[in-house]
Amino acid sequence: MVRVLLLLVAWVLAGTIAFAQPARWNVDQGKSSLSYNVSISGQSVTGKFRSFGSLINFDPADLAHSSAKITIDMTDQKSGDATRDAMLQKPDWFNILDFPKAVFQTTSFVWKAGALYDVHGTLTLKGVSKPIVLPLTIAINGDTATAKGEVTLQRKDFHVGQGGQFETGKPVALAVKVMVNLTARRAK
Repeated sequence: MVRVLLLLVAWVLAGTIAFAQPARWNVDQGKSSLSYNVSISGQSVTGKFRSFGSLINFDPADLAHSSAKITIDMTDQKSGDATRDAMLQKPDWFNILDFPKAVFQTTSFVWKAGALYDVHGTLTLKGVSKPIVLPLTIAINGDTATAKGEVTLQRKDFHVGQGGQFETGKPVALAVKVMVNLTARRAK
């Protein structure tokens, strides 16, 4: 009887452990940003995606089950110039009528050292899906987490900035730096 009871307890504990998921994190939009930087005619231009949603489950002790999905509202970006912002909405650029959202879905988190991680995932932008690696510094302090990093993308890989002179990297550079700065709270 004791043996059966021990087996039952072990089975219940194993089931509990198997179904445990990494902590859910809610991004604080007011303290977070998703922005980009590109050279236009030799000038550095920074823009910001003002609306994005997130589903984040992360535990540094359980990277195998950690995941994140960031959905970016491409219709709500601002670069500080109304003419440029209107151009970015057109088909040759972000084509927001056909592709109003971009999505970054993680495939794995790889711990590098200290608080440094390589976040592997797929970015889908303007109907094109490409694997990318986003280096992040992730710090957890109690129920608050911060994640900061940047990655350089080639805009032509996603068919952004098509046609004429824009294919050449002039006046708009082909390389675009994307900066991530997230603050999140552990869901209760």
